[in-house]
Amino acid sequence: MRSLVVGNGINIQFGGYENTNESILIRAIKSVKEDDFPRNLITADTDDIISLIGHLFLEVQLLLKDGYEKYTISSDEKDGLKDLKLRYLKYRNLKLTDIGFEDYYLIYDLFCHKKNINNPEKFHVREGLKSFFLHSIYNKGKVNKIHKKYSRKLTDFFLEFNNIFTTNYDKNIESFINRKVHYLHGAFHIKADIYNPDSFRNKLSDNPMKDYDIENNYYYLYSNALTTYSGYSKNFSINMAGTANIAVEKFAMGYISNPTVKKDVDSWKGDKNIIVNNLYESIMLKINNPELKFEENYPISDFITIEDEFSIVGLSPNNDTHIFDMLNNNDKLKSGDFYYYNKNEINTVNKLLSNISMNYYDVKELWGKYK
Repeated sequence: MRSLVVGNGINIQFGGYENTNESILIRAIKSVKEDDFPRNLITADTDDIISLIGHLFLEVQLLLKDGYEKYTISSDEKDGLKDLKLRYLKYRNLKLTDIGFEDYYLIYDLFCHKKNINNPEKFHVREGLKSFFLHSIYNKGKVNKIHKKYSRKLTDFFLEFNNIFTTNYDKNIESFINRKVHYLHGAFHIKADIYNPDSFRNKLSDNPMKDYDIENNYYYLYSNALTTYSGYSKNFSINMAGTANIAVEKFAMGYISNPTVKKDVDSWKGDKNIIVNNLYESIMLKINNPELKFEENYPISDFITIEDEFSIVGLSPNNDTHIFDMLNNNDKLKSGDFYYYNKNEINTVNKLLSNISMNYYDVKELWGKYK
């Protein structure tokens, strides 16, 4: 059994500069002046977002100095800040576009801690930032047409694998080989569960989709595409539906079989705390509709059960450590191939995949083989 994990490197190789971090950031900033920019779908004021990006970039110089650690409130943020320093301290003249767009989420969170900016304002601006970046990555649909530049020889490479997983949001590989691909971080064509009117979530009394109209021209902004700075955050989002299903199932079984649990759950009905009331409604919904569950849109169960051999192509170990952790904890894997763009990645991957016998190859030689 052989599995392949593909990252954005393949889009840069065949789609060119438009798919680099620099281009995504420049295009995002320029796009707000275009007529088709989805202003009414961005939850924050676009001028404020442009200004925010500038402020966050200026904050980087302060962030790289000692002392910013006091604004971290979790181990995830502490580790993220430490990693960010390691990657950016080496720059002599740091530019706004040198900063990975996902790193701006971490900078934003730390900036909010520093300035005491809290929800709901913090949440709405962050969602605006997410839509701002997704609109740029989508690039008016061009991102889904990169496969037209693939060499036909590349078919042979993809067909060597039994399973193909990607962290990209586009359908290029699936369109190219006409075979199922697993989207680890979601995809533009997969709607987020919250926007499905028939979903478990939208059957609760505070249905967020009530009286909400989806603009199909911007379907990718309603997708389950994950963008955040850390593997922990991505992993939490990926597993959230599965965790919720397990919890609701246990509560439903307890409600039916245990009078004490039933009494406790019944006391939550109509609670002023909307989370508590939603939990009550979820349990009742599950009891009356046993087949109903939160949709698990991320193929995590498929990924953690792969066996034998795997290859990683075009994936940076910096922001996706959760993927490497899952591979390293899989005792059914015998060996792996990592195609590096920079030899410095080898040391990082060796540490992340210490339990697996790894082989390393220059990705430029791979692409040269399939020109």
